Amino acid sequence: MFFFNQLMLCSILLAAPLCATASQHLHHSCINKDCSALRLTVSNPPVNLWDANVISEFGDFLESLDGQNKTKVVVLASDVPAFYIAQIDLNIITPGALPGVNATEVLEQYYANLNKLSAIPVIFIGEVNGRAWGAGDEHLMRMDMRFAGPQAVFGAPEAAVGLIHVGGMQQLVGLIGPGRASEYMLSAAQVGAEEAARIGWVNSAYPTAHALRVHVDKLATRIALFHIEVIRATKASIAARGPKLKDFQDDLVRFDALAAMPFLSKNVGEILALSNNQSLQWELNNNDNVVKGLY
Repeated sequence: MFFFNQLMLCSILLAAPLCATASQHLHHSCINKDCSALRLTVSNPPVNLWDANVISEFGDFLESLDGQNKTKVVVLASDVPAFYIAQIDLNIITPGALPGVNATEVLEQYYANLNKLSAIPVIFIGEVNGRAWGAGDEHLMRMDMRFAGPQAVFGAPEAAVGLIHVGGMQQLVGLIGPGRASEYMLSAAQVGAEEAARIGWVNSAYPTAHALRVHVDKLATRIALFHIEVIRATKASIAARGPKLKDFQDDLVRFDALAAMPFLSKNVGEILALSNNQSLQWELNNNDNVVKGLY
């Protein structure tokens, strides 16, 4: 597909350079006594860039869940201050930036991971207390539940860049409705925790990080008490009412058409220059910086 062969494949704005090491960026811990509910913590400072290493590690983690009968609930959290998950790394698709990295394979893995989040019969809960830009929000959209702390901020900068929120658009429309999805997606808005809870972007918001953690842990532990067959059947029944794979594939076609437009490479080049390759300071106010910088 054209989508996997162009520089502007990336459906999300991207941040600082990919770390060259293969260190582990995903850490596991048990929430309940038998570890049927566990927390997966993303640790890729300074902004939790969703780079090739993290994409690969997350794919391996999801694969480990497929076909197993122990894990019932997974909470995805972050230990990086002010960030949940930022964008996918632009260096993945910049020619020559990462020798030996096959950009096509990395991007295919990225979207395969998103589809697995929806399909694997495990309950995924997003525990968000930081920025969830682009890739971060796309992953949240594929989870079963989302809860926010006081530092949570949500957004998709794609419209300002010249693209669409391809991995999460259909799910977001289902959560907040077409009118609000149009408002927030077309304006590349930055949405705080309380507003996100009010409109349904997340289930609920909490005034402190501690309150958020307490609620998520209690919920995950309670769900994990029940028979795994019941959890799986409930997830499957709810998913049957949501977006279909064809909806995602249709969005990829739309994304491809935008990726071919000449304005896209100009926009991305300007963003890279203005942001000093998506620096920490830029990422703290990503969507607004893109709009102010380009327009």
